[in-house]
Amino acid sequence: MRPLAFPAGRQTFSDLRAMAVLLLAAPLCVAAPVALAAAPAVAPAIAPVARAVPDVAGGTVEEGLRQVVDDALVANLELRAGEAAIDQRLAALDQARARYLPVLDLAARYSWADGGRTIEFPVGDLLNPVYATLDELLVASGQPPRFPRIENQSVTFLRGNEQETKFVLEQPIYEPRIGPAVAANQAEVDRASANYTALRSRVIRDTGQAYYLWIATQQAVLVLDATLELAQANLAANESLYRNGKITRDLVLRAEADLLEVEQQRIAAASRVRIAQGYVNLLRNAPLAAPLPRAEIDAAAVERFRDRLVRRLAGRSLDTGTLQQLATGRRAELKGLDAAIEGGKARQDLARAAFKPRLLLGAEAGIQGDDYGFSEDERYALASVILRWNAFRGGADRAALEEARALTSELRATRDLAAQRVRLEVQQAVEDLEVADASLETALKRAEAADGALRIASRKRDLGQINQAEFVDARRTMTDARLNLNRVRAEFLARIAELEYAVGDPRAADRELPR
Repeated sequence: MRPLAFPAGRQTFSDLRAMAVLLLAAPLCVAAPVALAAAPAVAPAIAPVARAVPDVAGGTVEEGLRQVVDDALVANLELRAGEAAIDQRLAALDQARARYLPVLDLAARYSWADGGRTIEFPVGDLLNPVYATLDELLVASGQPPRFPRIENQSVTFLRGNEQETKFVLEQPIYEPRIGPAVAANQAEVDRASANYTALRSRVIRDTGQAYYLWIATQQAVLVLDATLELAQANLAANESLYRNGKITRDLVLRAEADLLEVEQQRIAAASRVRIAQGYVNLLRNAPLAAPLPRAEIDAAAVERFRDRLVRRLAGRSLDTGTLQQLATGRRAELKGLDAAIEGGKARQDLARAAFKPRLLLGAEAGIQGDDYGFSEDERYALASVILRWNAFRGGADRAALEEARALTSELRATRDLAAQRVRLEVQQAVEDLEVADASLETALKRAEAADGALRIASRKRDLGQINQAEFVDARRTMTDARLNLNRVRAEFLARIAELEYAVGDPRAADRELPR
């Protein structure tokens, strides 16, 4: 695999504008009054569009990228949702761990009852005849009667007034379900954390690519601005030649149509700037029309990003096999699926725990009675050891175990498929980067050749040696070449971002995950 190479030549939009000024000056030497008269007619058509590009202080691409990415990592709404998902999993883990600890409840009850079932106890009917006989014997012996008469008793099931206040303690002694439940929830925390890291990587990639696209659309507007000046110069030159009887009216109309075509392209390009700007601001959760840091993707910027890629890959070459192996060990999506597999194993253990007994300690202490008090008759304490062992549930526990096994098998297959997709993403990212790199030198040479052809065509036009169609074709060739160079450079930076994401960008884990 060939190493990345970059051409040494460098041209900026200031060079293009300077060339436009020179080409504009040549016909004005012949027809200055005409050009001055034509300028006011063109200015109103382009003035409203010029406001589409925000007026923000410029800097390097790296500085602007760092600013928008940092903003996105702080304010992106998807990342906020990911942080909330981690907090949710952590809370569920705390709930599972809390089952190791005893549960202490305070329970209080006060009851008032009226009516209900009663038990009739004929104690009077049973004892009164005996007492009467005994009293007769006492009277016969000259002694007074001593035994009372007793009424039959009616006992109600419900007390008229009753209270009960107690502390209830429950403590698992042997609970086989707690450990697997904790392990399953820990796996969910690990999975949510890995998903959050993967989301950070996607936000970094998407924000970078969107920012490069915004810069490219801005540079396209600058190219069309310079092209508009060329078209204005061409129209002025043809009007001058027509007034001097050198050409016919159709060539002037052709130059005017060419100018209007460029203006139309300029309006469309300005619209694309606003759309790209809105997408970048969407990713960083800012107003869609908020200004962005301006920069220029030139040859130096491309070279700096190439060097940064080498540092990110720790000096590794763009060998597909090596990068695929690196990616399968670094991609957070795969780590999240590994955590999900561990969670599936924990669910199997949780299902097996249903076949084991549970041993609990229960205790109560409190007071009960008609009134609140702490006498011996009102105080009480109760302790119990409870054994529970599931004997039969209609096969539900075994079905739950089979479900957990099937889920684990599904997650393993999903993980293998995801690993294959990661390898394919790396291969595609490497090939796309090589294509973009190979296009850089070609695009630059194409732009230089188109610039030279336009200079020659301008001189020939001024001498009347070519027709209008040839000059317009040279102008279109130059514009297309400049726009292509602009697109290829932005595409190269976007392919670097894609490769960094495919391999696993270490920046995604720079900041500590919420805990």
